[in-house]
Amino acid sequence: MTASGSPLLDTAEALAGLADEIRQAGCAAIDTEFVWERSYRPVLGVVQVATPARSVVIDAVAVSDLSALFPVLQSPEIPVVFHGGTQDLEIFASLMGNPVQNVVDTQVEAAFLGYGLQVGLGPLLERVLRVQIRKDQTYSDWVRRPLRPEQIAYALADVRHLLPLHESLRRELRRRGRDAWVEEELRSLADPARWQPVPDTDRYRSVKGWQRLDPQAAAILRALAAWRERTARRLNIRPQFVASDAVLTALAVRPVRDAAELRGVRGLTLGTVDRHGKGLIAAIEEGLRCPPPDWPRRPARTRRPPLPTGLAALLRAAVAVVADREDLASEVIASARDLERLIEFAAGIESEPADARPLPLLHGWRRQLVGDLLLAIARGEIAMRYDPGRREVVGEAFTPRE
Repeated sequence: MTASGSPLLDTAEALAGLADEIRQAGCAAIDTEFVWERSYRPVLGVVQVATPARSVVIDAVAVSDLSALFPVLQSPEIPVVFHGGTQDLEIFASLMGNPVQNVVDTQVEAAFLGYGLQVGLGPLLERVLRVQIRKDQTYSDWVRRPLRPEQIAYALADVRHLLPLHESLRRELRRRGRDAWVEEELRSLADPARWQPVPDTDRYRSVKGWQRLDPQAAAILRALAAWRERTARRLNIRPQFVASDAVLTALAVRPVRDAAELRGVRGLTLGTVDRHGKGLIAAIEEGLRCPPPDWPRRPARTRRPPLPTGLAALLRAAVAVVADREDLASEVIASARDLERLIEFAAGIESEPADARPLPLLHGWRRQLVGDLLLAIARGEIAMRYDPGRREVVGEAFTPRE
């Protein structure tokens, strides 16, 4: 509790005191509640923080400057515990300009203990700590004030048990010898490259079907998508509320020259034309002026030979056996694309690394657990059989017939 007995922190001084408390404790658990229906970025309502001594709710509307927390969030010496924290981490990376450093995610820890790939906090707390929490305020308006007592209670429950949950999961991970596996996975959450914002000039790449456009149309789409992003950011609204992907694509394929023509474009309301017509026309003209050497190029279409029939299914079966034995979800070990890339690598179709993305099955704990076996199977170097007594796949040297 705060000095006033309330768990709600709503002053800069209280926030600075909390940061000092986290430093002294050497750890913290964090969650956020925000709204993001119409705004360009998530609008923080509250930030919940738990230390070993107490749990509090920071009123992020009253205390909009959270920079007092940034040094502890960026300290490699202070573990910060989240659950399913991707959106929370994205918010803090945007606020700080750098990611949270010593990230712990109990959802990731749980995945390595057989609880499933994305287990929710409520079910996990019930199974691990025998604690029940209510999830009846998920869609509250977290920026409306005053906060209701039930909102504060909900927010506190979401973070209060994270530190004990992490401690329990980590003890079991150590017992099973998997704590190093989890640390390997968690390191990627602190990688700055993961949280780098997409440049406005690259936003066109997220417009569905842009690869099918001719190069000049792609140049127009690039200018339109960049304009839309800048406009949405300035107005603090979602880009799709400025103009839809379908409208941008239509204008890129059939560029118009004035507002009168814009009014005939399907999907553009008269109000949109009145508000954004000049910007749309200017973006189209920018794209038309782009010289051919600077036009976006379609990704090279690589004609890959078909993958060997049945091999992917065989590798999936091998992964399933290992997942059953180790009490892991198969998806934690390998996705379908991971297996396809391994087959391509084994056949010499793909080199390693590809597109700056190493093949997961050829690195770290995945290679140790199953990667070498899968690679040998894919290359036809071993035959595979299932040993029911050992509950594992056994590879035996294979000698092809003359």
